[in-house]
Amino acid sequence: MTYPLPSKALTKFLMTLHPGDVVAGVVAGIEIFGAFVDLDGAPEASAGFIPPPELSWSWISSCHEAVSLGQHVTAEVLALDTEMRGQAVLSLVALQPNPWSVWTDRVGSVVRGRVTKLVPFGIFVDLDDGTAGLVHCSELPPAGPEQTVRIGDEMIVRIAEVDVPMRRIRLSLAGTDDVGARSRTDAPLSTAE
Repeated sequence: MTYPLPSKALTKFLMTLHPGDVVAGVVAGIEIFGAFVDLDGAPEASAGFIPPPELSWSWISSCHEAVSLGQHVTAEVLALDTEMRGQAVLSLVALQPNPWSVWTDRVGSVVRGRVTKLVPFGIFVDLDDGTAGLVHCSELPPAGPEQTVRIGDEMIVRIAEVDVPMRRIRLSLAGTDDVGARSRTDAPLSTAE
């Protein structure tokens, strides 16, 4: 796909910006690959672009979950493309506290959370306001996640590892006081030895 070269006016506007600057604008378009922003003061539409990982600290399946058309946003400039696309790459999350760094202090803690997603490689457990961790299938009985728990079940897990840059929390059933306890009583969860 080829893009038209940015106009001189747009290039001149973008040259006034620097990584780390805070800009504002209105969400003008939402695609699967990110959101376009009409930046305040820009001579052309969609001079800003926010990639999906920069829209929300929480996991989102669609950019529509993080922003809506016409929404006024404030973002940090991450990078500038003045030669090819004529856009400023932006981040909403750069202006918010990183919820993942809070979890590094809690490695080893036993916490309670609800199962939000079952995948072939494990179970995602919501820990707090959209921050989820993964109990890997190696921690579960051989039957697999689908036979072990259901979405909405409450589990007790231990925070085993936090990878802040990758936004990942690894959870473990091992070492919890009530290994694999959950709110359902019809099929108790136990770990495979």
